[in-house]
Amino acid sequence: MLTRYKGLLKLKDWALAIAKRTEALWAAINGYRERSRAAGRTVERVVAIYEAGWSGFWLARWLGQRGVEAYIVQPSSIPVDRRARRAKSNGIDAELLLRTLLAWLRGEPRVCSMVPIPNEADKDERRCIREREELVADRISLVNRIAAVLATLGVRDYNPLRRDRRARLGALHTALGDPLPPHAHARILRILDRLDLVCAQITELEKEAPDRAEKMIQQLVGLRGIGVQSATVLLSCTNSPMAEARLVRRAHPDAVQWRGRGA
Repeated sequence: MLTRYKGLLKLKDWALAIAKRTEALWAAINGYRERSRAAGRTVERVVAIYEAGWSGFWLARWLGQRGVEAYIVQPSSIPVDRRARRAKSNGIDAELLLRTLLAWLRGEPRVCSMVPIPNEADKDERRCIREREELVADRISLVNRIAAVLATLGVRDYNPLRRDRRARLGALHTALGDPLPPHAHARILRILDRLDLVCAQITELEKEAPDRAEKMIQQLVGLRGIGVQSATVLLSCTNSPMAEARLVRRAHPDAVQWRGRGA
């Protein structure tokens, strides 16, 4: 049994859990093949479907390497009866997914929304952009913390992003004309240490940005009213799988209906 802590798997058990689940899944697929072979039938095509979740696309790639045709469906796009409270179990959910997959393979329109599986190299390129967004959010949070500490002392006109921020911090005085209290001064210094690390990581990521992303950002910056931050956010939004699907749907509305389906 897997060890849980507040509803989450412990990290030491997670790798073992993934290995056991993949082995069990592959054993189940081979078991169905053996049962079909015993009944005198040959399985030429194996199709799998599962709902999109936080684990990403690794399972679909793992199945694809073993000759299994995998599909990832957006959970909210599966039609269900919402007029009354419905029973819910693993068996009922599996049957619903199977009916949805068969309707999708038959080519029925508006059955569900399948999530496109991105290439691993393209997915890895987007990690730099998303990590930069997280670091920028951390930088804003740290600046706001410093501003909150200084606001309680009546101090204004201090910019933690200036290069001389540490020198100016020593020259600050409260609204009563006194130097900053020692504990408040020490706390701001510790926040500045974290801020220096975040700013250094942002600079490092900007230097390591992919050439294609950098060119697209520069093109967007050339437009009026768009800065570097807005261009980066726009680029990361258009690079998401669902955004890619929307762009393809707009460009080729007829082709999307059959995109990824079997003959």
